[in-house]
Amino acid sequence: MPTAVLSRSVFGALLLASPALLQSAQAARVTIPATSVSLDVPAGFVAMPKSVIDSKYLRGGNPPSTVYSTPGPHWDVNIAFAIRNTALPAGNLAPVQAGLERSIQSTPGFRWVKHGIVKSGKREWIDLQFWVDGADQPIYNHLRVTREGQKTLIVTANVTKAQYAKYGRTLDNAINDLR
Repeated sequence: MPTAVLSRSVFGALLLASPALLQSAQAARVTIPATSVSLDVPAGFVAMPKSVIDSKYLRGGNPPSTVYSTPGPHWDVNIAFAIRNTALPAGNLAPVQAGLERSIQSTPGFRWVKHGIVKSGKREWIDLQFWVDGADQPIYNHLRVTREGQKTLIVTANVTKAQYAKYGRTLDNAINDLR
């Protein structure tokens, strides 16, 4: 009898829980603010609070607008979205890809996993996957760049080597499902 009461209590609590709380427990398709792009946010990931974005992405002075992450306190597995007020040139993305590749190859510990141009949804994306040295361990990065009207959309997913086995495929699946 106590088990049934507990089960009804848990069930009742779930029914009354906020949609945001329930959403973090399962994958949910979201449209990235200020874009026409959507993705399935991985189960267990939540929207990173703006105050955390501002402190975590301090370097560079231009933080992403939206980040989905494993919850704090460290917020260490991330998918970040940044809109830049620069239009990519019309036509072939290969010259932009080459420039991006040159700019990241000098990063300490850099090594390629894969790079090229892919089609996802109805868009072409520059797709760069690579490892770099982090402060205390290597970090895997999956970067996608595309046109968003007269702006540029940059999507980055990253995870430390220690958590790569657990989250690497999840991040790649989310990035590969951008539409």
